[in-house]
Amino acid sequence: MFVRDDLPGQPRLECRPEYARTDFRWTSLIKDGIRVDHTEHILAAVAGLGIDNITIHADSQYLPVVTGFSSKGFVDAILETETVGQEKPKDYISIRRPCWVLDSFTLGAERYDSILLALPAGELTLTYLLDYPGRQAFTQTACFTFDGNGDFAVELAPARSYVMDFECSSVRELIGRGMEECLVLSEGSLPLQWDNEPARHKLLDMLGDLATLGQPVKGHFIGIRTGHRSNIRMCKKLAKEL
Repeated sequence: MFVRDDLPGQPRLECRPEYARTDFRWTSLIKDGIRVDHTEHILAAVAGLGIDNITIHADSQYLPVVTGFSSKGFVDAILETETVGQEKPKDYISIRRPCWVLDSFTLGAERYDSILLALPAGELTLTYLLDYPGRQAFTQTACFTFDGNGDFAVELAPARSYVMDFECSSVRELIGRGMEECLVLSEGSLPLQWDNEPARHKLLDMLGDLATLGQPVKGHFIGIRTGHRSNIRMCKKLAKEL
């Protein structure tokens, strides 16, 4: 639950797929004309730490950018607090049968396809294939299973957001202040925390977008060239079918 403390009546926005929207390069929640932007990184922190019930108070439409457009700052803040156990068992959304979302994008004069696939699984697993056509240096994969064996706070939360060199100027116009927090990738450019850090960040975005379902999920989600738009389309599809 998000609360806009800066507005009269302190309106609340629940994490529900029908309120989720992707306008630009991020995810927003919009209800009755009230909105909260950049929800994916804080919701990834919440979901990655296994928190089911949280109220987040905001004093602006825009949530803050932390630590390289990652989730690390949010994770650090949550870990400094004391979580409270509740008597009611976790209520999961479980993928019972394969479900997919197809999309496409244009790069240059060519059209390329993307797919987000959801498969039944006993826990939540996220897999991503990052592929920029014609730029094989950035073809990479990442996978993370939320089964208690991996350390989300160390292995996924610090993965930074990025832009490609050929889109840097257009993104700077969109984001403005804070752009210096983004990685700008070109062939043979800056040091990364992991060789597949961009693909790991895509997992982070996917996790945060899936959190707009409002419940933890069990399933294996596989994204190939996908982004926020496909993630939110999947959430809306799952909410409708389930």
